[in-house]
Amino acid sequence: MIRVGIAEAHTVVREGIRSALEAAGDIEVAGEASDGDGTLHLVRTESPAVLTLGLAMQGVSGTDLIRKIRRAGPLPRIVVVTRRSETTVASLCFAAGASGFVVKTSPAHELLAAIRKVASGGVYVNLAPSDEPMLDEVAAESGLPHERLTSTELHIFLRIACGQTAADIAATLGASPKTISSHRTNIIRKMRLRSDVDLIRYAIVYKLVPDDDPSA
Repeated sequence: MIRVGIAEAHTVVREGIRSALEAAGDIEVAGEASDGDGTLHLVRTESPAVLTLGLAMQGVSGTDLIRKIRRAGPLPRIVVVTRRSETTVASLCFAAGASGFVVKTSPAHELLAAIRKVASGGVYVNLAPSDEPMLDEVAAESGLPHERLTSTELHIFLRIACGQTAADIAATLGASPKTISSHRTNIIRKMRLRSDVDLIRYAIVYKLVPDDDPSA
C-alpha cells in the first residue's frame, strides 16, 4: 500500500482526491491538511510516502512549502495538483523539489498514475487537462524542441534552466551525477543545442523560466 497525504486548501477538492485514492485499492490515505502548518505537521507525524499538494496554501506559497518539506528529508515525494497548466508553473515546482505535476481538471486516473509513478522513484508530468499520452512519450518532430523530451528529461531540463547543478539535481532525484549527465547529453541532443547556456537561453526565450511564484 502507498501511504498518501492530501494537502489542499479547498474542502471539495480534498474530498474528491480522498474519494479517488480510497477507490484505488493500493493506496492508503495517511491524513489531510488545509494549510502550510497543517501540511508540515502531517508530514512529520504520519510520514506519508507521497503527498498531493495544492499550491494555494494560507500563509505560505506552494513552492516555499515544497522547499520546506524537501529540507526535512527525501520523503514524501510530492505531486502538485493545481489548476495551472503552464510549463512555467511546473518548472517552479520541479525546481523546488516536486516529483509530479497534475492539473486539477485531469481525470482521476492521471492523479493515481502520478502517485504510483513518483512512489516508485519516477517523475510524472501532466501539463494538459486531457487523456492524451503524457510526456513520457516523445512528441512529434513538428513540436517545439522541449516537447520531444520524456518526463524525466523535461524535469531535469527545467531544473537546469532554473540554475541547479548536476550534483543538486542528482541529490534531489536520488540518482547519480553520472545518470544526470547522461540525461543532460540526451536533452541537448534532442533539442539540438550545444551547452547549458543554450538550454537556459532557450528556457528564457520560450518563457519556461518564471519570474514569480504561482498560486492555484
